[in-house]
Amino acid sequence: MKIKQRNFGLDVIRMLAIYLVLFQHAGISIISGLTGLKIGGFGVEIFFVLSGYLIGGILLKNLSKENNLKSIWNFWVKRWFRILPVYYLMLGVKFLLSDQEIGANILYYIFFLQNNFYGIDFYEVTWSLVIEEWFYILAPLFIGVVFWIFKSKQARLYSFVGFLVFVLLMRTSYVYFLDVPYGGVNGNVPFRLDSLFYGVLLMYIKVNFNKIYLKLAHIFVFIVSLIVLTSYLFLIASFSEDGGSIDDYFFTRTIGFSFVSFFAALIIPYCEMNVKNNKSGIFRKSFYYFVTYSSLLTYAVYLIHPIVFGYLLHDYLVFDTFILNFMLALIVTYGISAIVYFGYEDQWLKLRDKKFTKI
Repeated sequence: MKIKQRNFGLDVIRMLAIYLVLFQHAGISIISGLTGLKIGGFGVEIFFVLSGYLIGGILLKNLSKENNLKSIWNFWVKRWFRILPVYYLMLGVKFLLSDQEIGANILYYIFFLQNNFYGIDFYEVTWSLVIEEWFYILAPLFIGVVFWIFKSKQARLYSFVGFLVFVLLMRTSYVYFLDVPYGGVNGNVPFRLDSLFYGVLLMYIKVNFNKIYLKLAHIFVFIVSLIVLTSYLFLIASFSEDGGSIDDYFFTRTIGFSFVSFFAALIIPYCEMNVKNNKSGIFRKSFYYFVTYSSLLTYAVYLIHPIVFGYLLHDYLVFDTFILNFMLALIVTYGISAIVYFGYEDQWLKLRDKKFTKI
């Protein structure tokens, strides 16, 4: 996608999400006691919903035109061109730079099985990519079946809502009967696919019930959603002041995931429809390009920053003050990410668009 074709409001959301992750991994956090759900976790939840929304648009469009296995396979191929090259590149870099004792167990990472069958200690940030990858594999199949069985817009809508309720009930039962800790749920693929599907549901509403979507784009909905999300974050922070653990609260391990995803989805309509930047003046223009390119480099930044931060914020401190070390780590992360994107990732995307323009 060319720069001019990007939606500035959605880029703002994506940049906010990645900076929540960056701040968290740099050690900047308002939460100290509730291990697991921190500002970086909020950032990832926003990523999930936004990814579901954007990918949902592609799936709904493609499967409405041609609902068959060929169409689904074509979707998978295009997603793999987007996800796998950079992922495997950084996996290789991580393997070479880190302790190589993982050996053949790297296969769990290659096939996105680390969350449920091995562990994420080798490359922690990949836990979210596992959930996204399995969503890309399973969501087209589910949507395809729904479109094949139900022909009315309302019935399909109810099916999507039913899926969200089903995952919530599964997650709630899992935690209730086994008393699973937060960490045992957070990266557990079957119990997290609903986070991305909230984005799909929002896109379905936009495409088929546009009047409702336009109402959701009202600034009141946006402000209330931001207040609710922020309040939830600070509420958890207040729990941590009493020495509490996130595992002490049933809500955070069950309904809390749906709660965050639902309100994260509600910030999208206003941003997409109303957040603009006319690039008039040097400040607005600079801010526009900073947001746009930060969003463009998000995937590379997400995979690269743990390695850079590990060296420059922990192992080899260049300056005596944290802020200077953080700024250096940020600049190096952006620099390497730009090289990876323009010299590698974008080349795969161009190859994809050249070879698979019709799918």
